[in-house]
Amino acid sequence: MRIAAPFSSRAARVIPNPPSQRVRSPLRRVRDNASYLEAGFTILELLVAATLTAALAGVIIVVVHNVSSTWARSSGRLGADSQARLVLDQLALDLQGAQFRDDGNVWMAAEVIDRTSNPGNLWAIAARNPKPTGTGANGSVSLTTPSIADARFGAAGIWLRFFTTSRGTNTAATPATISAPVAVAYQIIRRFTATNPVNLNTAYLLHRSEARPGETGSGSAARPGTLESGYSITVAAYTTSSAANNSGATTGDPRSIQIPGTNTGAAGRNLDSVLADNVIDFGIRCYVRDAASPGGLRLIFPADASGKPTGTANSRYRASVSSTTPVTSGNFSTLFPDVIDVMLRVLTDDGAALIANIEKNQTPALTAPVKYNSNAQAWWWGVAQENSRVYTRRIVLRQQSL
Repeated sequence: MRIAAPFSSRAARVIPNPPSQRVRSPLRRVRDNASYLEAGFTILELLVAATLTAALAGVIIVVVHNVSSTWARSSGRLGADSQARLVLDQLALDLQGAQFRDDGNVWMAAEVIDRTSNPGNLWAIAARNPKPTGTGANGSVSLTTPSIADARFGAAGIWLRFFTTSRGTNTAATPATISAPVAVAYQIIRRFTATNPVNLNTAYLLHRSEARPGETGSGSAARPGTLESGYSITVAAYTTSSAANNSGATTGDPRSIQIPGTNTGAAGRNLDSVLADNVIDFGIRCYVRDAASPGGLRLIFPADASGKPTGTANSRYRASVSSTTPVTSGNFSTLFPDVIDVMLRVLTDDGAALIANIEKNQTPALTAPVKYNSNAQAWWWGVAQENSRVYTRRIVLRQQSL
């Protein structure tokens, strides 16, 4: 019987590689990858991926929309804010330098303008749905509100004019007129915004017009100023004069107090006196100091004899008596003010575009939405209030008697 020899480490044996250490040929790996790709994604995987993609896209759209809307609103507010600041600063400068002489002349005048005929043919009447007039719920006159910020001062706002200190360089000034008061006026006019006659765009423009202090030119070319026209802001030179009498054809003529920015051209689009645009309301409340009144101030315009705000559409104010004069039922609306509250309502850029679209002549004609009870006047004011900002300032006058 043969006995097998014991195993020797030197004996050569072939031991196959374990499965974990087997090397796969490149051809086999290619076939395996192709099989996986042919298998593709399952329906469930596709649905999950599509849902996640849609959700992410929705979030991005919402974020972009919110950022865009916020930017547009902020931009519109900043534009309105900057214009209001310019107007209120200029008004404060003019009113704090307002001058008065107790001589019976009218040194300051204001009235609620609920019509578009005041600035002659400069006012461009809207083709459709113009700014409402009247004292109704949807009108443009509401003077009895507790706060001036909620008041409305007419289709054309307040027409304010007075005499104030002359400032800056004036080529027409002479030793006789260099310190003379100048007449200034503030008023809203809806008119064309460009000097190009073919441009039909319009806007509500707030004008600050100023009459020169003294005469310019000589002979037949002489054009009067405030010194020649007199210190009474309601006389014909400032209200009813015309280009024919050499008092209203160019900027700086006394007639520009009523009709600002006129020129001799057919277009009549001289915008030299425009202070701000998209201003749809401008109003004031005038007070005199009165220890017997709440807060030490008594309202004299727009107000009745008792000092309560009045709702009359044609309210007017003529300051020709010193504010130190005792107040009576007959002179309350003639006292020169000690304090004036100012209100501005300015459309944002979006609001100006919306109002322009409402007033545009288009076919078919736009109809007032049900949101505004299908009422055109409610529609106009609804859009205006939703897309405008209101600014107020109290200005203390430091008038000096001349």
